[in-house]
Amino acid sequence: MDFYERLRALCRERHTSITTMLIELDMSTGCSANWKKGQLPKGEILIKIADYLDTSIDYMVTGEYRCDLDEYEKKLVTVFRSAPERAKYKILCDVENIVNDETEKLAKEKGAV
Repeated sequence: MDFYERLRALCRERHTSITTMLIELDMSTGCSANWKKGQLPKGEILIKIADYLDTSIDYMVTGEYRCDLDEYEKKLVTVFRSAPERAKYKILCDVENIVNDETEKLAKEKGAV
């Protein structure tokens, strides 16, 4: 899959079209003809498109997500993103409390040694 095909697929997933996206980004609708031929947009345009489609430039260009998160972090992000908005604050508070509690326990254990 090339850039243009990924762009079309992402637009479809978000219930929009490339033309609509370009209009909303105040860009020429003729841009897509060059992309269809295999050209990539300039960096500043890639940034706007990736932001608009809520994806990464890496994915837009290569089809792969670059991620420095370990498996626990990925799971945490997945759970957080799937949570209802009102639960997200509670999740953050709970995680902060757990981290603080565990940090205090470790400090006490080190002091006792």
